[in-house]
Amino acid sequence: MTTEIYAQTHGRTIATYDLLDDIQEAHNLSRQDAHNAIHAMLDDLIAADGEGIILHRRPARPELDAYNPSDLDRDHWLVISDETAQEIRDALAATYA
Repeated sequence: MTTEIYAQTHGRTIATYDLLDDIQEAHNLSRQDAHNAIHAMLDDLIAADGEGIILHRRPARPELDAYNPSDLDRDHWLVISDETAQEIRDALAATYA
């Protein structure tokens, strides 16, 4: 099984995803803080294990790849394994214990 994480690089509203909701609830974090913590842990895992930890990148708005006259930001969903998502949960549990 896999888990999707929203890979947002700008300061707009963060899309909802299950791991974000889990981390917010478990650690009483704001949406932005939880999202940042998830990505910090994901970056650490990538640094240790390489880019292969991301199984697939899916454009949030694929139509922007074909036509984007306003040069809108192109965000993606990152697909990771459930094991990787659990590693993120465990690392954040240790961080916020």
